[in-house]
Amino acid sequence: MAEYDDPYARSGQFIDIMIAGWWDHFGEAVAEAVRRMPADRGPLLDAGAGGGWGTLLLARTLPGARVLALEPSPVLRAVLLSRVAASEGLRARVTVDGDDLLSARLPERLGGVLMANLVGHLSPDERDRLWRDLAARLAPDACALLTLAPPLEPERVERSRMSEVRVGERVYTGWAEAEPAGAERITWHMTYEVRQGERLVSRDEVSYDWWTLSEEGLRAETAPHGLGVLPHGPAEAGLFRVVPQG
Repeated sequence: MAEYDDPYARSGQFIDIMIAGWWDHFGEAVAEAVRRMPADRGPLLDAGAGGGWGTLLLARTLPGARVLALEPSPVLRAVLLSRVAASEGLRARVTVDGDDLLSARLPERLGGVLMANLVGHLSPDERDRLWRDLAARLAPDACALLTLAPPLEPERVERSRMSEVRVGERVYTGWAEAEPAGAERITWHMTYEVRQGERLVSRDEVSYDWWTLSEEGLRAETAPHGLGVLPHGPAEAGLFRVVPQG
């Protein structure tokens, strides 16, 4: 397993509960794309699986599919593995791998790929490697379903509340802001607060770089590898299907 500098070492304890709302809103749009994946031609890949929201959706939507879930963050992978291990049905057909997408030993043929909130972690050169590799592995009629999250080009994002979740007597709140960090990059500054009534229990602040990518940029990158790009679902979801051409 490749050495991994975990950007979620401190924030991973909050990520899973704070992204649940996105899956509540857009999970059906993801499932609609998953239903088209030819799972009989190869396993499904959940790349950057996090705590497993997408992994569970893949397995639930296509009950006969085998799923390979990649998550290099040890914190997030602990949640993912626990979810899979808690279900006898999932234990039989979901494999959890700790390598990142570019280091993992992938099957020669894939019936489909889910990459939610992932491509921003990859540089243009890394994405070029990814598109070349997927073009060779995607089965006919398969797709890679990914998200493009704003901002789509380097610009300042003012501080805003991204999520707030109550668990028991405590409220977990996530704040986000960003600033340009060079060509095609921004730096996200995240603050995670835990409160109980008026008392601030804890505050964690983390920063990480993120590569921006627009729909036009995605099309320009994938086309040389014989891949096309199709918007999918509501525009606010930022979902795109990358499909083999011809």
